[in-house]
Amino acid sequence: MTQTAATASIEGPGKGKAFFDRAKTVAESGNYDYAIDMYIEGLNREPTNIAEHQALRDIALHRKIKGGKAAGGLLGPKSPYKGKTPKEAMLNAEWILAKDPGNIPSMVTMVRNADLAGYRDVVMWVAPILVGANRTNKSPKKDIFLELADIYKKHDEFLKATECVNHALEMSPTDMDLIARIKDLAAQETLRKGKYEGAQSFKDSIKDAAATKDLLQEENIVKSEDYRLKMIEKARADYEANPKEVQNISKLSAALVAMDDEQYENEAVVVLDKAYKELKVYRFKLAIGDIKMKQMKRNIGILKEALKLDPADKDTERSLVEALKERLAFELEEFKERADHFPTDMAVQYQYGLRLYEAKRFDDAIGIMQLAQNNPRHRVDALHILGRAFLTQGMKPEALETLKKAIDEYDLAETGDQKSKELHYWLARVYEDVGQIQNAINTYSQITQWDFNFRDARQRLAALRAKIEEKK
Repeated sequence: MTQTAATASIEGPGKGKAFFDRAKTVAESGNYDYAIDMYIEGLNREPTNIAEHQALRDIALHRKIKGGKAAGGLLGPKSPYKGKTPKEAMLNAEWILAKDPGNIPSMVTMVRNADLAGYRDVVMWVAPILVGANRTNKSPKKDIFLELADIYKKHDEFLKATECVNHALEMSPTDMDLIARIKDLAAQETLRKGKYEGAQSFKDSIKDAAATKDLLQEENIVKSEDYRLKMIEKARADYEANPKEVQNISKLSAALVAMDDEQYENEAVVVLDKAYKELKVYRFKLAIGDIKMKQMKRNIGILKEALKLDPADKDTERSLVEALKERLAFELEEFKERADHFPTDMAVQYQYGLRLYEAKRFDDAIGIMQLAQNNPRHRVDALHILGRAFLTQGMKPEALETLKKAIDEYDLAETGDQKSKELHYWLARVYEDVGQIQNAINTYSQITQWDFNFRDARQRLAALRAKIEEKK
C-alpha cells in the first residue's frame, strides 16, 4: 500500500469514494487483500464513514471464510501508516483486524485511538464488536470491559457502560468497587434521562420523598436492608434448586456480600468454597480472596477510628500494626497466586507489584511494575511506583526519567489533583537528591501553590531557598 500522509487536507465527504468503489470492484473478483488496502485508503480520507467501516468488516469476514490468513512476517505485519497520530494508529489496527477479524488487541487499539481522535461514531460502531469478542473469548479480560466502560461513560453512554461493568462483575461477583460503579452509572443515567443535571443533588431534585425512595431503589442506587434480604431469599431459592449452576452461585454470593456484614460474608465464603472445590471455577476462589480482603480492610478501618478516639491506647495501636501486617501478608500471597494464574493480565500484575512495593521488596516490585506499565488503566500509577522503587534503590537517573514519563502521560498532571501532587512531589524529591536544586524548588513551589499543606513540600521548599540564600 502507498504510504499516505495523514493530513486534514485529504479528508472530506466523498474524498474516499474512488477508493471505496475500487475496493468493492476488486472484492467481487476475490482480491480481498487489495480491497482491504483500498478501503483503508478511503477511510484515511473519510475516517468517520461508518457504512464503509462496516463494508470493510464484511469483506474481512468473507476473506476469513475463504481461508484468508492473518497478516504476518518475521517482524510482524507491516502496517500501512507510521502511526504517529490517533487516526493513523486506528487505521493500522483496522488493517490488521481486517486480516484477522477476531484480533482482540487490534480491536482495543482501534477503539482507543478512535476515541482519542474524537471519532465518536467509530467508537460506538467498534466497541460492541469488542464487547462480543471479549465475552466469547476463552479467557475474557476484565480490564477490557472496564476500559470500554470508561470510554462509554465519557460519551454519556451510561447504559452501555453499565453493561460493560456488569460483564466485569460476572468475572468478580463480589467486587464491591464494581458494584459501586454500577450504582454510580445508574444514578448518572437517571439524571440524564430526567434532566436533573441542574439540581444540587439527585435526591434534592425530586420533591416527593416516596417517589424518591422508589426511584432510587429501582435504579439500584440505595437498597434497604429489607430489599437486600429479599434478594438473598430469591438468590438462595434459585441456588438450592440448582446449586451447581454458576449464575446461581454468583448471584447468591453477591447478594450475601452486599449485606456488608461479616456473618453473611462468611456464608458467601462457604458457598464459594464449596463451588470451587466441586466445579474448579477459579473465579470463585478469586471471590473468596476479595471477601477476605474486604473484611480485613473493614477491621483495619475500625481500629484506625478507635485509635483516633484514644491515641494513647497502646493495645489498639499494637492490634492495628498486627492487622496491617496480616493484611499485607495475605494480599501478597493472594496476588502472587493471581499473577501466576493470569500472567498476561497486567491489572493483576499491577496489584501484585503494589503489594511487593508495600512489603519493601523493591527489586521484585520493579520487575513486576515494568510489566504492569503496559496496562493503559494502570500505566501512570505503575510508573509512579516504579519511579519511587528506583529512588529507594539508589537508581536516581532511572527514577528521574520514570517519574517524568509518568507526569508526561498523566492527562491531569497540571490540575493539582491528588495524583498529580504525588507525582510532582516525588519528582521534586529526585531533583533534590541529584542536585538539580532549581528544578526541585520550581516543582515544590508548584505543589505548594496547589496545596499549601501537602506532605512536607512547603518545608522542603523553604529549606532549599534558605540554602541558596546562604550561598549568596
